[in-house]
Amino acid sequence: MNRRFFLGAAAALGTQAVAQSRWLAGSAITLGLTGTAMSAEADTASLALLTKSADDQVQKTIEGQPQAMTGSPRGLTRQVRRLVTPFVWADSKYHHDESLLPHIRQALEKLSQAQHDDGTFSVGNRHSPPDTGFLIEDFGLMVSLLEADDHADSAAIADTIRAILTKAGPGLATGGVHTPNHRWKICAALARISHVTGDKSYLARIDEWLAEGMDIDEDGIYSERSPIYYSEVTNPSLLVVAHVLDRPELLDYVRKNLELSIEHADRNGEIEAVHSRRQDQHQQGTNLKSFYVQFRELALLDTNGRFAAMARLIEEKFAPELGDYLGDLIERPELAAALPASEEALVDFKKHYNTAGLVRIRRGKITASAFGGSDWYVNGQESKYFNTVGSGLSTNPTFFRATNGAAILDAVRLVPNFFSMGHFRSNGIGYDNGAITLGNELKVPYYLPMPPERRDPDGVYALSRSVDGRFNSMLDFDNRPVSTRDLKTDVAITETENGFDLAFDVSGEEDVELTWELTFREGGELSGVEALEDGTFHLIEGQGTYTLGQDKITFGPGNGKGLIEVRPGEQYSWTNGSLTLKGHGVYITAKSPVTYTLNLGFA
Repeated sequence: MNRRFFLGAAAALGTQAVAQSRWLAGSAITLGLTGTAMSAEADTASLALLTKSADDQVQKTIEGQPQAMTGSPRGLTRQVRRLVTPFVWADSKYHHDESLLPHIRQALEKLSQAQHDDGTFSVGNRHSPPDTGFLIEDFGLMVSLLEADDHADSAAIADTIRAILTKAGPGLATGGVHTPNHRWKICAALARISHVTGDKSYLARIDEWLAEGMDIDEDGIYSERSPIYYSEVTNPSLLVVAHVLDRPELLDYVRKNLELSIEHADRNGEIEAVHSRRQDQHQQGTNLKSFYVQFRELALLDTNGRFAAMARLIEEKFAPELGDYLGDLIERPELAAALPASEEALVDFKKHYNTAGLVRIRRGKITASAFGGSDWYVNGQESKYFNTVGSGLSTNPTFFRATNGAAILDAVRLVPNFFSMGHFRSNGIGYDNGAITLGNELKVPYYLPMPPERRDPDGVYALSRSVDGRFNSMLDFDNRPVSTRDLKTDVAITETENGFDLAFDVSGEEDVELTWELTFREGGELSGVEALEDGTFHLIEGQGTYTLGQDKITFGPGNGKGLIEVRPGEQYSWTNGSLTLKGHGVYITAKSPVTYTLNLGFA
């Protein structure tokens, strides 16, 4: 068996490497595990950065091992990788440090015991093929590193891991998934296992999954819209299959998504996630860290200076957190080649992403996002998911956010105090000659007597969900006539010389309390606002200012004293849920009907 996992696959590409944009495997540098015997072409600065980060993880990993031994097999497997990588790397201060071996062996024994008879692991989900696939990502890499190492104990450790991989194959080849990205993770795991075991029968299952078609739109956004799953699952999985099984056509999807990810990136290293259908829609500062190897690989493959600039940005912003990627560069030395010259990546632009209901704008250090792509609506109409929340749905009520250098306005939201319907969510986004529009119309029903032909003398009517989705009751809502109270909201967003104007027109039901909720990132200072007892703020009149360092965001005007009411709606409150973002919350209040323009300025 070829002991240099990817190099064998790379050599097999041979002449095709030239046709496929100078596939790097055709000109891989000679780096191996010697570290000190690097080619002059190696990126020694990047390797030193990754090595330091990997070394810094070792003691933390050892200290955390007792807890990891009782936790998730996925977490424990990553802990093993964090010990194996420095152990085999000649430039690590832990190179062949035999004090690591007992910890590696103990963890592998625990993992072997946790593996079910069908080869899968349980990670929350019982006998889970997808979660097992995540373990294989680390196991497959470790086998490569250990088989190429010359320490006397490395081969035995590799044998233990190979046995886990061999046992996992059948379960992954017959098992199912829960989410779109799971398909590609299983494909990558089966490609790894097929290479290690030589069992080509697993390729048929990979072909079955790939035959479903890649879930990516014309803009490069995968169906889950989640930067976490672009960076940590889908792109890495496609890259593994592309290299191990000689499927270079899969690189096109990764390339397209990386271009998209540059458009969605901010200069602080974060990436837009407001439109996501997964957990990162909660806006907890999703960053670019996990894109590091992807940008590096495609930068080298395509001689792409923009991708090279993004790899360097990630090194600049997240150097202490990049230790997990050292193993990738050891396993595939061609990825450690010196990057091409950087070209400006974060250029000014304005773009509408139609399927995601998102508009992105970048002007120098200012970026902004307008969002109207909630899954509550389809083509402007209420969908079957209207007024429901749950994993896999895009329901974030943030409809505008912006950054001005270090000053970050994480969210602008609007909460009408209207029948516990919660936050305003647009029924789509309009984009015409650069003008951005959002809007919706809520029609909340009262239910009238049942028509004579549908009356039941026993008083028994179907348990059903209310038309507005707020609650359930035995009133057979679908067959009752209704009368409604209506509230219409329209928003027009325009660029100004110094920022943005958000013009609101709220009409229909009168005397509805309205609360605009602005959330600024923690760390800055607010002025011009009135502090409230709960730590939030009310802008009553004039302009407010948020300042962080040399960067400022002005906002306003205030609209007088009014009731602050930001309850998230029945779907959340029934389960004691919350939609409050972490940060400095500022409120502006009004009553319907109202026309109001929120001025946002950047200095």
